[in-house]
Amino acid sequence: MIRLIVTDLDGTLLGYDRRVKEEDREAVVRAITSGIDFAVASGRMDNEILEVLKDIGHDAHRISQNGAFVYTSDHRLLHERTFDRALARSIYEQARALEAIVLVCNEQTSFVETKTEQMEQMKARLFFDIVEKGDMLAAIGRDILPSKITVIGEEHVVASFERFVNETWAPYVDTFISEPRCLDIMPKQISKGEALRLLMSHLQLTAEEVACFGDSFNDIPMFRLTPHSFVMSHAPEQVKKEARYVVSSVHEAIETVLRINEKMPQT
Repeated sequence: MIRLIVTDLDGTLLGYDRRVKEEDREAVVRAITSGIDFAVASGRMDNEILEVLKDIGHDAHRISQNGAFVYTSDHRLLHERTFDRALARSIYEQARALEAIVLVCNEQTSFVETKTEQMEQMKARLFFDIVEKGDMLAAIGRDILPSKITVIGEEHVVASFERFVNETWAPYVDTFISEPRCLDIMPKQISKGEALRLLMSHLQLTAEEVACFGDSFNDIPMFRLTPHSFVMSHAPEQVKKEARYVVSSVHEAIETVLRINEKMPQT
């Protein structure tokens, strides 16, 4: 039996309008009421995940910032991880020279050195405003304990900086393309997959009892954990190759999960 569904947000459960489609919301509720546990795994902050769950009307386990923080559905903190302060300052010092937006995130807030018009256009996708921090470099490790550094720019800028980060700090960081033109830089051994593994251990679940949904490169570590992996049809081809099922929506994936469970002998 599949006992836990884990879904990504942006591009999977969540649209660019910050809303969950009604048919997806109904499918999630149907899965929960059938006895399947539910979790969200996202690059977003935990407080943003909580806003989405308000829309669904149910609590859930929460993996935020690609695995930097893990909470159970009853709000118990299972895991948290932040950058070494000197490392975060070094990465930020290099990133700030790019023609890109550079966000420094702690658990609940995203900070930027200077707000721009381009960032104002991003507001429609945000649940909480980005906070301007003019003395960012000095603030890192003093006022801000970063758990994620995000670089948003043209694809060639993001790809080049990802190569530079991996060549320079590979033993200390992991990088993920969470969306086109969006690079997330995380402390080493932080990923949705590692976080899901921890949650599975807490819930005493096997890989066969978990289904996960996603659409981007940061979902691949989850896909590799379970045979019940579902990728959205709009995902990049490299991501599609990592999942067992290709689906057009969350509700289609949940219908498949429910059919799998119906075929299982009852215990």
